[in-house]
Amino acid sequence: MTSRVPASMRHRVLAVVIDSAVAAGLTAISAGVVVALSMLTAGAVSAMWLLPVVGIVGVGWFLVYSAMQGGRGSIGMRFMGVRLGHAADDAALGFGRALGRNLIWALTGSVLVGFFSPLFDPSRWRRGWHDIAAGAVVLDVVPAPRPPAPVEAVPAADLRLDPIPTATPTVLSAATGASARSTPAAAPAAMPLSPPSWAPASAPAHRRIPRTLPVDVISTVPGVPHREGRPASAESVAPPVIAILGWDDGTRHTVYEPTLFGRGPGQQPGRRSTAVRDETLSLSKTHFEIGADEDGTWVVDRHSLNGVVIVRGGQPQRLVPGQRARIWSGDVLELGDRRLRVESAR
Repeated sequence: MTSRVPASMRHRVLAVVIDSAVAAGLTAISAGVVVALSMLTAGAVSAMWLLPVVGIVGVGWFLVYSAMQGGRGSIGMRFMGVRLGHAADDAALGFGRALGRNLIWALTGSVLVGFFSPLFDPSRWRRGWHDIAAGAVVLDVVPAPRPPAPVEAVPAADLRLDPIPTATPTVLSAATGASARSTPAAAPAAMPLSPPSWAPASAPAHRRIPRTLPVDVISTVPGVPHREGRPASAESVAPPVIAILGWDDGTRHTVYEPTLFGRGPGQQPGRRSTAVRDETLSLSKTHFEIGADEDGTWVVDRHSLNGVVIVRGGQPQRLVPGQRARIWSGDVLELGDRRLRVESAR
């Protein structure tokens, strides 16, 4: 789930109306054909065929309709610019999930309240009971963003330094005791300034530079001088920062040691537990863990229900539960309907 946009309820309702109109049209045509044949053959084709023919056409359309939804979308969806997708990645929903979704929608619609179940979802996706059961989301089809134009590098030859004027030193003559000015050497010509070999490449204009540790946090870290000038204990050492995480609701977490995240992770030896408020119920009780080793920062999916998807450079990758994966500054972690950005990492 990279830059996917939820479809509006207006477009979703209009897509259902269009598909229902197509189904009604096919049913009317099949019924008209049976009635016309019965009249033209003077009853040789019995009107009793009306119900079986209409039933066969209805079942056939239901299967074709589900197959279209599992792929590029039904007729109404294509007309309104929406489609179905997996809740965890950008893949199409598939025929099996689309068929199960439609069957659940028909069953819950028999009690009427099933038609309005998407209105009960407080998240931006407005998933109905049939969407949750099939693991689906309704997406708005938007064009992919154009890549930003490359930043033109400034040639090194264009960077020059003006000669620095030097003062003429005053020298005291040993013979006469008078002061005399020594003749300065000729000033060197301006030389082109080339970038030093150790200088890092400048970051592109479109790339976000990872944020460093905030001042408010620095003043509370052991071993770091206080803002008011009070020296900290020389024996204490500042704990290294593993990562800084920014959640979609504005909450930020600074990770100093291996930490478990979820709605209510239990206490485990050698790990810190951090509870995350989640009104969407996308997070499991213990959803994921973040830590670091000599190679950098890593994340582990702790066998959560909705899993963990890393989005890097616009490409999503779903993690294998229980296996470590490296995360870098700028990565986005998708946890069901929740998202967090790695603002800084080792």
